[in-house]
Amino acid sequence: MAKDDSRLSPPTVLRLSEYLLILEQYIKENKEIISSRELADAYGNNANQVRQDIFHLENSGRLGQGYSTWELAEEIRRTLGLSDIRKVGIVGIGNLGKALATHVPFSDYGMSLAAAFDTAPDIIGKKINNLHVQDFSELADTIKSKDIKIGAICVPAVVAQSVCDTLVENGITGILNYSRIRLKAPKHISIQYQQVICSFMQLSYKVSHD
Repeated sequence: MAKDDSRLSPPTVLRLSEYLLILEQYIKENKEIISSRELADAYGNNANQVRQDIFHLENSGRLGQGYSTWELAEEIRRTLGLSDIRKVGIVGIGNLGKALATHVPFSDYGMSLAAAFDTAPDIIGKKINNLHVQDFSELADTIKSKDIKIGAICVPAVVAQSVCDTLVENGITGILNYSRIRLKAPKHISIQYQQVICSFMQLSYKVSHD
């Protein structure tokens, strides 16, 4: 839990989640202590920002001039709510949806892939990551029976809003959107956008100005 039980800003949550990935790599390399400057250098910001972000944590694992990599990683996990298992459902098992289902290590980060849905007859029924792809018509009952709270939208843009509406109507409160449109949803619904093409455009701009 964050200090003062306050909600962290989206940029802070993003940085903490990326710090966690860096710390996990250091832990694999048996590095026990890390300074704010080292973490900043690995992330690409500055030591003062790292210290400000870590200040939001209840227990930073501070040891002298550095932080315990293991304790800091564990505290970030607790702060981000990764100690509780949250179930995920993927809608759209094309190339992208299949890649998410088979390659994302959900179980390492407090999540469990609980269901996969599609409308294509040649995909429905296929087994993917120990799950059988279900008909989209079964989504409502499955969300309720499995208590799924997070949905990933991996469908064409033309149907993305409709899928979003269906997810929201059936109790989904967190949505990962891989379509190329901005979704409309009630304010209490958290939507995370994964615009791969935007990332390439941003890289293109940076490369052209080097």
